[in-house]
Amino acid sequence: MRKTCGDVLDSLTGDCHQVLVEDCVPVLRKYVEEGRTFDYVINDLTAVPISTAPEEDSTWEFLRLILDLSIKVLRPTGKYFTQGNCVNLAEALSLYEDQLTKLSCPVDFSKEVVCVPSYMELWVFYTVWKK
Repeated sequence: MRKTCGDVLDSLTGDCHQVLVEDCVPVLRKYVEEGRTFDYVINDLTAVPISTAPEEDSTWEFLRLILDLSIKVLRPTGKYFTQGNCVNLAEALSLYEDQLTKLSCPVDFSKEVVCVPSYMELWVFYTVWKK
């Protein structure tokens, strides 16, 4: 990681950051209850689902839960960062973007296509913010 971010992540906590390596749902629920807000939420979940089959509904519900909790803890000017999927999976990316319209507050987003060498693919990354 040093090539990417220097010595910033030598420690999981610092004056202006804390990296949590744990289940995000209980942590986000706690922060929502406490009214805590953040400038940035970086979510490193696995790729978004690629299917609309009924057995995938629970996966989309889980993803939407995490999205909604993450947006709730963002400051009004905050940003949420996450990966989407391979750029070639246009339908899956469209399904993800549809989930963004189903959150508890309106959001807007941008996306960027990036070459991820370890995947050997072009990948879509999202930035989401409150309207």
